[in-house]
Amino acid sequence: MEAQKEKKEKKKKRRVMSILGGKFLVREEISKQFPFMVYVTLLLMAIITNTYIAEERTRELAKTSKRLNDLQVEYVQLKSEIMEASKQSVLVKRLAGTGLKEAITPLKRIEVEQPVKQEEQP
Repeated sequence: MEAQKEKKEKKKKRRVMSILGGKFLVREEISKQFPFMVYVTLLLMAIITNTYIAEERTRELAKTSKRLNDLQVEYVQLKSEIMEASKQSVLVKRLAGTGLKEAITPLKRIEVEQPVKQEEQP
């Protein structure tokens, strides 16, 4: 029994040494599969690159979405401040110290009649 275990362990060691030493690459079966292994390696590299690019774009999209949300909040805040500042009551309070007063009489529309042009007769 121990002899069989030793043989199995020696085989394992030989396999590991074959892989680490690169001897498995020169065998006939493997050399026939070499173009396929190169193809698979290139596909794996393309998949890894694609995944990296997708993750980078996802991060950029998250940053842009956050920036957009911040700008929308700032827009609403500034718009409300402008609306508040342009109220008539607020304007009256601000201009009270300058001597300007609110008009009591309503505005009147002034209309000017324009003369009708006569066409010149030849």
